[in-house]
Amino acid sequence: METTKPPKSSDGESYSALRLMMTVLPWGEGRFRNRFLLTLGLLTTAAALNAIVPNFFAAAVDAFSGGPGIPTWAVAPATILAAYVFTYWLSKLFNEARWMLFGPIEQRAQRTLALRSSEHLLRLSLGFHLTRNTGEISRVMDNGLRGLREFLFDAVFLILPFAAEILFVAGFMLVRLDYVFTLVLLATIVLYVVVLIVGSDRLRKHQRLAISKGAVAHGEAIDALINYETVKYFGNEQFVAERYDTSLAVVERLTVRAFTYRSLLGFLMMTLLTGGMLSIFMLAATRLEAGTMSLGELVLVNAYLLQLVRPLERLGNLYRSIKQSLVELEQLVELLDEAPDLPDRKGALALPDGPGAIQFENVKFSYGNGLQTLNGLDFEAPPGAKVALVGPTGAGETTIARLLYRFYDPDAGGVYVDGREIRTLTLDSLRGAIAVVPQDPVLFNDTIGYNIGFGRPGAEQREVEDAARAAHIHDFIEGLPDGYATRVGERGLKLSGGEKQRVAIARALLKNPRIFILDEATSALDSTTEQGVQACLKDIGTTITTLVIAHRLSTIVDADIILVIDQGRIVERGIHTELLSKKGLYAELWQRQARKMSE
Repeated sequence: METTKPPKSSDGESYSALRLMMTVLPWGEGRFRNRFLLTLGLLTTAAALNAIVPNFFAAAVDAFSGGPGIPTWAVAPATILAAYVFTYWLSKLFNEARWMLFGPIEQRAQRTLALRSSEHLLRLSLGFHLTRNTGEISRVMDNGLRGLREFLFDAVFLILPFAAEILFVAGFMLVRLDYVFTLVLLATIVLYVVVLIVGSDRLRKHQRLAISKGAVAHGEAIDALINYETVKYFGNEQFVAERYDTSLAVVERLTVRAFTYRSLLGFLMMTLLTGGMLSIFMLAATRLEAGTMSLGELVLVNAYLLQLVRPLERLGNLYRSIKQSLVELEQLVELLDEAPDLPDRKGALALPDGPGAIQFENVKFSYGNGLQTLNGLDFEAPPGAKVALVGPTGAGETTIARLLYRFYDPDAGGVYVDGREIRTLTLDSLRGAIAVVPQDPVLFNDTIGYNIGFGRPGAEQREVEDAARAAHIHDFIEGLPDGYATRVGERGLKLSGGEKQRVAIARALLKNPRIFILDEATSALDSTTEQGVQACLKDIGTTITTLVIAHRLSTIVDADIILVIDQGRIVERGIHTELLSKKGLYAELWQRQARKMSE
């Protein structure tokens, strides 16, 4: 659903409530829009009936007391009471009917926003996720969805009907009573609302800071849970707990300050409301003693005051609750405002079928830290070739893979796949042609079958098993009690490093790409399993272009091209035997590893 981004307010701190709602609600869906308008119509009708009900009771009192102003249709006071009860029942009927209409509105709004948020976050660039805390993002999403739910309930179910009821009550009071009553009532409400709005806006600043700090604290807690093993390895449970408690102490102080301000604001608002009530009752008592007001009209004034005062008392809490909801929703909308660093360019085309040729042409790149990671890189990977990237740690091999996958764009030069500059291609088509096996694969907290099948959603079980066989993990899976239905735990922690790597290899094989990126893909395997997987990769390498990032040089001796990279430049290139004979950097790395193996 296309929506307009809500501009921030002039103070740069918040969005307007109206623009937030225009942004997050699915107004483009006709059924949602019609249901929402019908709900508003029911609520308005119920508000009008609630304003009418006290008039019948006041008429009944006058009828019983013989007072003036009895309606001509009222043959007996019992008839008036029957009309009073029927109108009351009808108003409650409309109030209850709104639940049937509002339930689907609330659920559809939450579903749409949750899906939109998830899709947006997954499409944000790698740079965004490297700088944000997963737990903090999770908290912002949870708060935002809760804020949407509470805002819709408070605003649509409570605030709007009450506002309509005030207008109807003021109208009836103007017709039935002296206009002075209406003026006093409206003046009280206006003063009450002004104090409420001004005070709540200031309260919102305190709440916003507390919520922001709370999200950070939540992020720290989730981060510690994600890195559970690291915490245990170093025995730093107490350190993590104290760090979390320090953050919670900040949240506690800010929240207590907000509650104190909220109470002071409530004292002032209740004083204004009580003063208005006292003025109206004193005015009514004076008119009743003077004989210019009937007993039924006094009952009407009392009924209207009770009808309005109780909601007004709640209005302060409701308004502050709405402000709190908007603060929470606002943070989620700020996430939705985050634009991907690398969106599809205008006019981007899908990558056509091809053999998988790769070309880097005078590529320069830095991560913005002042250091040049790649400096004029030039190389070609012919279709079906196995190209190895080797060099000292930090030489730039992983950066090459990230540029090919277009997690980043080069500062200069170009990257080409089958003759197409990748910036002219859609991201989905480019990444659909590439499979990556990282050095430290992370698995979903689901079944082994799901994790392998993730390589190509919708693949048949036979295809999943064939990919597992190719990765030399099928027999292991079959030996498990639950087989492919075995759950792997958070980030795959129930599996060993080698088992996770083989699942990741099977997942990549199932994708059936034209380009493989293997980042130390067999580093956690034992020598026997590694030989089997290497043989499998060698077989598929005849039809798929393979880019191998390797620090264990023994795994790439059969590469068609070995590129030796140092400080962002290719300093040597050739096959294994040629590079050894040159006695350069590659030979030095080889000899160093050979000595370590012999020790």
